[in-house]
Amino acid sequence: MLRKPEAKFWQLLKKNLSKISWTRIETRTIQGFPDLVGCFPSCGFFTAELKVIYSNKLKITPHQIAWNLQHHLKGGKCFIIATTLEQSTIKIYGGDKGRELAQNVPKTEPIAVFDKPFDWQLVHETLTKRTQNVPKSEEGDPRLSVDKTHTRERDSRLAER
Repeated sequence: MLRKPEAKFWQLLKKNLSKISWTRIETRTIQGFPDLVGCFPSCGFFTAELKVIYSNKLKITPHQIAWNLQHHLKGGKCFIIATTLEQSTIKIYGGDKGRELAQNVPKTEPIAVFDKPFDWQLVHETLTKRTQNVPKSEEGDPRLSVDKTHTRERDSRLAER
């Protein structure tokens, strides 16, 4: 659920990125689900978790980190969009950066940084044309704790039929 500074940030984005079809999601049933779903013809659907940076710190829950990472690794376009409290800077991070952001915001590399006055056309292009580097295989990725043994066994049984 969006807190007051995040709600102001949402209003700023909605007003200036109006060519993107936005849906604001407020849910307590799906833990970690991002604040926004965006859609644009050149890229389809993508998600955005909105955050406000307070004193070089950003509050992101373990569920938000997990949701964004999991969907990023499956090829989803997931962003974490952060602003300073005074909204003088906007930073766009990939969905795979949640854990790093929780630990150390200044050392986490964003996809893009925009200072006032914001270049809204470039913000728009960053969100709608960004292709993420998605691993070809999740196997061996230490960020996921997926046991694929059962899947392999099932696949080999199906192949034998």
